[in-house]
Amino acid sequence: MNYSSKPIKKVFFSIALLLITLLFASNNLALASEAEGTKQEQDAGPYHVFLETQPGTIAANEAATITMIVTNKADGKAVTGAKIISQATMENSSDTGNKSSDMSGMGNNAAGMDKPVETVLREQVDMNMEPGSYMADVNFKQPGSWMQAISISSPLGQSTVNFPVNVVKSGPNFIFIGSVAGLIVLAGIIAAIIKKKKIAETGGTL
Repeated sequence: MNYSSKPIKKVFFSIALLLITLLFASNNLALASEAEGTKQEQDAGPYHVFLETQPGTIAANEAATITMIVTNKADGKAVTGAKIISQATMENSSDTGNKSSDMSGMGNNAAGMDKPVETVLREQVDMNMEPGSYMADVNFKQPGSWMQAISISSPLGQSTVNFPVNVVKSGPNFIFIGSVAGLIVLAGIIAAIIKKKKIAETGGTL
């Protein structure tokens, strides 16, 4: 009488396979979205500034990269040879009111907790980068709302542009954990239904 349980097994196997595919696809889409980075742009004096932070979701105490492309607002030409310095200041902390301003950037291994930390964005001359590109590695030490005051100096003049950055608490990948937990629960439900079906077909014994 086991033949009648085979269609049920096939149905549940198909459902399980579909859910596995959807769960992992959702997880991969979330990761891909984060990898795209957060993009912002503003005008500052004679400059047009495009800024991208990667990953898209920046976590405290985890490495991140900021990339800027600076162009002449008047003619759109790349601004090369500029001196660019970022000062990051915490606007609002998500950790018990701690408003310290500690961001370690490229070339800055330590800094006081009572003042913004300067990070130099270095010009990129790689052929894969657009002209006028500047980059720095950063590490925000506290979760919360930060403000980057970026000073640009070149023969065109000196200007400052402000870009907000939201830093979240570092932690595990809850999407992946939830996916695995869901699969475990699903497997248990399927096993229980199949077992119950077999018991019914064998008259109460396996």
